[in-house]
Amino acid sequence: MHEHLPFLLGGGQLGELIRNKDWSSTTLNSPEAWPESLRSAIAISLSSGFPIAIYWGEDFTLLYNDAWSSIPGQKHPWALGKPGAVVWPEIWGGLKEEFESVLYQGKSYRRPDAPLYMHRYGYTEECYFDYTLSPVLDAGGKVGGVFNAVIETSYRVINERRAAIRSEFLSQGHAATSINAAYNNIEVLLKTAFLDIPFYIYYSNDPKSIENEVIFSSCLNAGQLYDISQMTEGIIGQQIIHLTDLDNHMSEPATCHWPEPVTEALVIPVLSAEGVVKGNLVLAASARKRIDEDYRQFLLAIAANAGMILNNAAAAELAVAYQNELLLNAELQEEQQALTEEVTAANEDLSALNEELYASNEQLGAANRELATTNEELNETQALLQETLKGLGQSEQRFQNLIREASVGIVLLTGTELVVEVVNEAYGKLIGRSAQELLKRPLFEIIPEAEADFRKIIGPVLQSGEPTHLYEQAYLVYKDGLPISGFLNLIYQPYRETDGKVTGVMILCQDVSDQVAARLQAEATERRSQFMLNAIPQQVWTADPQGQLNYVNQVVSDDFGYPGPEIVGQGWQAFIHPDDLPSCLLAWHQALTSGEEYLTEFRLKFANGAYNWHLARAIPLIENGEISLWLGTNTNIEQQKRTEQKKDEFLSIASHELKTPLTGIKAFTQLMQRSTDPGRTASYIEKSTDNIHRLEKLINDLLDVTKINAGKLSYDLKAFNFSQMLKDSVESAQLITHHRINLEQTEDLIITGDRFRLEQVINNFLSNAIKYSPDGIQVNVKSQLSGEALIVSVQDFGIGIQQEHIQRLFDRYYRIDNSSTRFEGLGLGLYISSEIVKRHMGTFWIESELGKGSTFYFRLPLTEPQPAPPLTEENQFYQNEHITIKQDNDNKCLEVDWTGFQTIDTVKEGGSKMIQMLKASGFKNVMNDNTNVIGSWSEASDWAGQEWFPMMEKAGLKYFAWVYSPSAFSRLSAEKAVDVKVGNTIVHFFTEAETARQWLSSLEM
Repeated sequence: MHEHLPFLLGGGQLGELIRNKDWSSTTLNSPEAWPESLRSAIAISLSSGFPIAIYWGEDFTLLYNDAWSSIPGQKHPWALGKPGAVVWPEIWGGLKEEFESVLYQGKSYRRPDAPLYMHRYGYTEECYFDYTLSPVLDAGGKVGGVFNAVIETSYRVINERRAAIRSEFLSQGHAATSINAAYNNIEVLLKTAFLDIPFYIYYSNDPKSIENEVIFSSCLNAGQLYDISQMTEGIIGQQIIHLTDLDNHMSEPATCHWPEPVTEALVIPVLSAEGVVKGNLVLAASARKRIDEDYRQFLLAIAANAGMILNNAAAAELAVAYQNELLLNAELQEEQQALTEEVTAANEDLSALNEELYASNEQLGAANRELATTNEELNETQALLQETLKGLGQSEQRFQNLIREASVGIVLLTGTELVVEVVNEAYGKLIGRSAQELLKRPLFEIIPEAEADFRKIIGPVLQSGEPTHLYEQAYLVYKDGLPISGFLNLIYQPYRETDGKVTGVMILCQDVSDQVAARLQAEATERRSQFMLNAIPQQVWTADPQGQLNYVNQVVSDDFGYPGPEIVGQGWQAFIHPDDLPSCLLAWHQALTSGEEYLTEFRLKFANGAYNWHLARAIPLIENGEISLWLGTNTNIEQQKRTEQKKDEFLSIASHELKTPLTGIKAFTQLMQRSTDPGRTASYIEKSTDNIHRLEKLINDLLDVTKINAGKLSYDLKAFNFSQMLKDSVESAQLITHHRINLEQTEDLIITGDRFRLEQVINNFLSNAIKYSPDGIQVNVKSQLSGEALIVSVQDFGIGIQQEHIQRLFDRYYRIDNSSTRFEGLGLGLYISSEIVKRHMGTFWIESELGKGSTFYFRLPLTEPQPAPPLTEENQFYQNEHITIKQDNDNKCLEVDWTGFQTIDTVKEGGSKMIQMLKASGFKNVMNDNTNVIGSWSEASDWAGQEWFPMMEKAGLKYFAWVYSPSAFSRLSAEKAVDVKVGNTIVHFFTEAETARQWLSSLEM
């Protein structure tokens, strides 16, 4: 219907719906009449993969794109073209004020994780959104509508809440010491989970109690409990039951927290440690959420955690029951002793009566009567004694059965020798013995290897009389020379006599070796995974199937300067350059929709505020035919982008520089063709020849760079007279310049090298000195010996070089141009020169002052460099010809003095010694003095920053005082080394050593 309108092209399903909709019945009227601001907003929305809606006009007529279409749920596509109040009657009351302030006052809003209770799938749903409301302005600055960008965060917010609940359950795993206490703890925890578990019921399956007795419940009256018991009657067991339509099956529907009635619940068996059903837990689902797989797994986890609390409490209760049995046995033994003494006394009385019988017949009748009475008492006493002995035997049998049938290991140790008085086979199995092998023997006589670890635990229990609980305690014993090891949950319970005196300790041992091994394996796997993810230089991330970011590696945190969870909470949008955001969101949406690879480029904002180009790539992990997660990487391509830009700039410069002499040659050739004057023709030939030489130099430079890059630049190394070569170069340069070139050098010096290439370096330095001092009158060239090396310098008195340019002068393609002066050339000469000097094992540097001139240096070793032997090496002092290191024990500081010329080899050698001495000393501070450094160690700057500083930090480095070398080039190299380092070391630069020492002294040690 409206396919001819360009701003409505594309946009997938919503684009088609908008084009085919009859808009005449809405307040917007026909799209042909829509204002330009609305057209632009619609075009942006339809081309974006980010969820965007537009509410237009005073009735806030709704338009949206494909990515937003999932938000209204079943209201799509009906919602298209309807006023906001009609689409969202359930939430409009809370949103109306914000929307009107945007429309009438031009305000903007950002609402992260805002709760909005929407009716979009046939019920009111608990939802959370991160949304923005922004004004859409026309050309005159008037607001025509509201631009709404939104991401649903329900999944993250609700899962974080549920994770917190599970964590609370886990923290209470061993808190209860009785079943009743466990019931109480579980109920307290469930009450805090009312948003996700609005009501709950626990039915006990204990054979000693009423079948399916309700132990605890919430939010339900007696009638509602009866309704649910009728629904579950006959089906409760080991199966998980999903109850639905509760509101239709209950005479009085349950309304808990939310005004809507609960409709779903899970009935979940609670198992003992042996896998026996000990009860069933009914967990209701929120009235504003339906049970999906995530919700189901959460409820199952809560039931499992409740079972864990009950099982641990049962183990603790068993320990108490055992102690009570021991006390009862002691009381029965005491009663038996008293009865025995009473029988003995009765027998003595009987003997006395018999004596009296013989002595006095007159008292016979009375004695007989008394004897009969005594006999009756004796019979009663003997009967009572038999009953007592029978009870004692039954109690002992119950106690023995309790110990023998327990699934956990139990042992009773008494006396200072810790003799085994009672033990079951479960305990014997843990240490590879039978119960019979252990009885009546000191435990640590059998397993002496365990005494050191466990006697120190038993001792305090015997002394204090207080029980002790240990979890996942490692143990190691030997049987026939073979090790037996594992992990135990232990309860140490004091054993008391009838007088309350502690004479032993009862130990309950639950074998958790398999669980610990599984956990340790999982932790090891996780550590290895985290190590690998954090070790690679790329940013690594994962997202859920809906595209929500849920993990970033440490590289991302280091780059952005935020903790990982905070970055995950904000998402990539907070860090992507605004200009790149629409295209990358579109590519991401297309990847999520198609399940294909995500590949795009964008700029990310780093902690220092700079944006760096990255190549983003993500692929989906497919499990059971469904995407379970997205694994992505962001590779930093900032340097590549800069190189591409420099290359483009170079090609532009090269085309211009090559064209200039060609144009000159062409022009002079045409003039020669027309000229009949021999004098003029000779002049034209000379000028044409100059242009040919310029062109030849440009082409040779390009060829040399190509060879350097390919590693094919050839060198003819042989002995030659360097002094003569230098003299020849100066004389040749003097012929073509008005500058006076002063040469100061030593007598004839024979060196081994490539004469042609080194002459190329001299000519380049001379041509630069002449070119960059157009108003100068002289150039100074100096050659001198310094130890086992030759140093050559070329000094001009020209424009000088700004500090920010010095470090990059030897980069390929680098040129210095400014608004007032531009110099010809490709920017390759110094790069080629530096590579030639490096090939001769030399170094180079620059000293320059803006407006006063520059001096270019290079240094060539005259002998093959060898590792410098230490002049002095002691525990607290080291010295060779390049470095001196000493420990300042008074100030807890390592003092380092670098001396002379440094190469990457000397820097590595000295740096390694610094690491060794820093570790040995335990110091955290270093005083690093470069005052006596000559030239530069720029080649070592990357190594220092990327490898050495992190190693120093691991060795304990905290504060690093760096005293500059007088060389500006060396100073820049030092700053570069620190600039590329990663870590927490604090580095301060100083121009004087004394100031540096004062700074270190001021720090807290």
